[in-house]
Amino acid sequence: AAAGGGVSPSVGQRGTGAKVRSDFGDVGDPGSFELPPGDAALGQRYFKKHCAHCHSVFSDNRITTAGHAQLGPTLFGVLGRAAGEAEIKQKVAMGSRPAGFVWDAGHLMNYLKNPRQAVNANVHMNFRGIDDFQTRVDLLHYLQTLNEDNEAVANPPERPTSVPPIFPFNVFGHWMSKDR
Repeated sequence: AAAGGGVSPSVGQRGTGAKVRSDFGDVGDPGSFELPPGDAALGQRYFKKHCAHCHSVFSDNRITTAGHAQLGPTLFGVLGRAAGEAEIKQKVAMGSRPAGFVWDAGHLMNYLKNPRQAVNANVHMNFRGIDDFQTRVDLLHYLQTLNEDNEAVANPPERPTSVPPIFPFNVFGHWMSKDR
């Protein structure tokens, strides 16, 4: 097994010379990895780009943006959580899940670089990974803010009540605009 995550250096290598994110040498031993300084605000932008389509930041795993799906577990409190512990909506479709370790900075850095090889499991995400070290560091600094100390995500406002649509909006709006 190779240093820095137990993945053989030849796993996932292509004969074409194309770059493959299977070298976890930038992290070393995930258990003793110290997260370098980073920018949480920039990490939030990376989260929106790479993660927010399927993952929530809220403790109740709500999705608040139209067009996003609630496929993955919430990333609220992910640091320090046991892998595979969080509830996910697509449990049957997802198959095997990472397990047997705690999501710490080192494991998350490797996972963000190459999810499938970092956990040696069939990860069902449309996410290939992020090669850039500082991008992953910034993203982790943002993930560190998703905890009980962050009032905005720990205690979001109550969900609004849903009103089932009786008519399509354009028909209903037209009906409401008539002089009555």
